[in-house]
Amino acid sequence: MQLYRPTIGLVLTIGILIIGSYFHENKCLAVEINAPGHRYPITLGGTLQVDYRNISDQARADSRFDIRRARMNICGQYLPNLSYELEFEFQGNATKRLVDAYGRLCIYQPSLYLQFGQFKMPFSREWLIEDKAFPFAERSIGYTLQPGRDVGVMLGGEILNGLFLYNLGIFNGDGIDGSSRGNQKDEPELAMRCVVYPLAHTDLWGISPFFGVSFTESRIDTTNVQVQAKSTGMIGTLRNVYELKSHTKFGNLLDVNKRQRKCLESGLIAGPMAFYAEYQRFQYKDLKPVGEEPSNANIYTWYTSLVINLNGMSMSQPLSPKKKTSVDIWQAAFRREYFSGDANWIKAESFNAAKEANAYSLALSWMRIPYYRILIDYTYTDISDPIRIRVNPDSTIEYMTSETSVTMRFQINM
Repeated sequence: MQLYRPTIGLVLTIGILIIGSYFHENKCLAVEINAPGHRYPITLGGTLQVDYRNISDQARADSRFDIRRARMNICGQYLPNLSYELEFEFQGNATKRLVDAYGRLCIYQPSLYLQFGQFKMPFSREWLIEDKAFPFAERSIGYTLQPGRDVGVMLGGEILNGLFLYNLGIFNGDGIDGSSRGNQKDEPELAMRCVVYPLAHTDLWGISPFFGVSFTESRIDTTNVQVQAKSTGMIGTLRNVYELKSHTKFGNLLDVNKRQRKCLESGLIAGPMAFYAEYQRFQYKDLKPVGEEPSNANIYTWYTSLVINLNGMSMSQPLSPKKKTSVDIWQAAFRREYFSGDANWIKAESFNAAKEANAYSLALSWMRIPYYRILIDYTYTDISDPIRIRVNPDSTIEYMTSETSVTMRFQINM
């Protein structure tokens, strides 16, 4: 039965996708509520992503159906210059359902706004792009090094009519509200991101390049030391390409000084094509295990990707979800990525982390914007060191040094 499970899953998924493609598009629109006595409408929306992921290695019991995301959002305005947004996640069995909860005060549109609450920290284009608009099934391996969402306050805006974009914020540094935190250090995390569009005011052959830099830094507690880098096929499982926690191969950590992230990003949009690249450096400073001298942990990662709208639609053309007419787009995307963990913090006999990983992804999408999307993603990951899969009843151990995953997704935008 195990041999037929991927085939059965594939057939069922294709059937679901075919049925889903006949959904009437007008039933997938966001809902606007006009409350009595309220000047501004309240908009209800959401995203549902249903996946089937097939892992080629039969030793892994990771081929499965999955509700990847099931989100509802509420947004609106309280005053002409004060807006708000709430987003909830109903996927999985986690108790922390609140994803976003923030207000935005436009001080001087569009040059300056103040955002406060829980939201995505400003760091890298890959992290900030919406999940429902991402061209692959999952983000790169380096995504797990990014800061995620946190509670704080941020200034942002654009200068010189879109030539320069900036964000500067201060956050708790512990993650979403309710996350565990240490009791020894309590300093905020500084985060900033700046992006330059050098040809924003020209129309040079329809080309639009951009260059950006992101940075975060904070003093942290040992409870904040946690890296779990995952490949596409490891998302939603307990497996990791690389792992670093407060309990290291040298024993428990007694102290840590700072956590620092740096990111360089660039991109080029040319008609129906877009090229993106990012390089990240992640560092824990002065990790001190029991009986050892303090030392740093350095992790590097980069990716490049190419996205093409096969029907020729420009990548820079705005698409409004409030339009009453739909737009069909066929899209292809390719990504090459590399991850390098710090080998000095790997316990070789544990077989739970690798020094390096190289991955290649090819994704094809059909989108009826803004209503729904069908995506197929193929990702191959080559892993430098063996990672233990399981221990068999006869005491033999099975390992993996590569991974091939195929993800099929049906997405509804409401």
